Amino acid sequence: MAEIMENYECDICIIGAGPAGLNAAIYCGRANRNTIVLEGKEKGAMEITKDIQNWLGEKKIKGLELLKKFREHASSNENVRIIKGDVISLMLGMGKNMISTRSANITAQAVIICTGRGIRKELIEGETQLIGYGVSYCALCDGPLYRERSVFLYGDDEEVLEDALALDQMGCNASIITKKSIADLPPKIKDVKETNIPIYDNTEIVKVQPGSSGILEKIVVKSTKSDETKELELDGLFILSHVPSNSIFKKAGVELDELGNIKVDENQKTNLEGVYAAGDVTGGLFQVIFAAAEGARAGITAAKYVRQTVKK
Repeated sequence: MAEIMENYECDICIIGAGPAGLNAAIYCGRANRNTIVLEGKEKGAMEITKDIQNWLGEKKIKGLELLKKFREHASSNENVRIIKGDVISLMLGMGKNMISTRSANITAQAVIICTGRGIRKELIEGETQLIGYGVSYCALCDGPLYRERSVFLYGDDEEVLEDALALDQMGCNASIITKKSIADLPPKIKDVKETNIPIYDNTEIVKVQPGSSGILEKIVVKSTKSDETKELELDGLFILSHVPSNSIFKKAGVELDELGNIKVDENQKTNLEGVYAAGDVTGGLFQVIFAAAEGARAGITAAKYVRQTVKK
């Protein structure tokens, strides 16, 4: 029996149910706008984060627990409806926006994209299982957890050098692993050398391994110039070489930057009329408080857009 397609009409459709999307929903709902939040099947960053220690008012809280509080708050507003579904096609910026999942077609006057950093292909064996348990993608976010502990940064551009210097200032025992040679790294490498941060160049990480407690304990690295491999013990690994997977938005006409992040202005507007984006999908600092703040701004801006559009 074929699955019946549901048809929805709303003022604002929010794609993504993380901190940015749910906070946007709160502001849209409070503005008395009929709002649908699309919650994807893949787990978001908060769901797989072990502990959050920098959310104001919570000294330490599980990522999933905090996300549940956000969800309950957003869904308590009668104007907000959260439905399950992954987006498979989009028509954006043409007055009425069309969003389709495998079981629903949604028409909305405005759309807010809050899908996070996107699904990534695992680059290192064992990487996914250790996210939040020693593996992270944001050195500035999680660096304070590793003061006086051994951490490695893995990447090839200026970001890895900047973050290594920042972690060193935080009191972490930071080292860099890069597939490039030292001579091919950006000029910032001079500052790194002066700080005596160890650098493993011409090296790639092929595997991450947990200890008996299930937390990251060691990595297996391989020379890019030979078959030589060795193990390195560590407490934390920051992977800075991933690029977001936002091809569906690019296909719909949303402008991306060179790293695959959605480009927005100071009000979270994209290049398409009535289309906004907030949170990790726009790049920047991957922290819950920033995502929530951008979601609030996007919600306010989208609600204002719909109000002005209705008057026309």
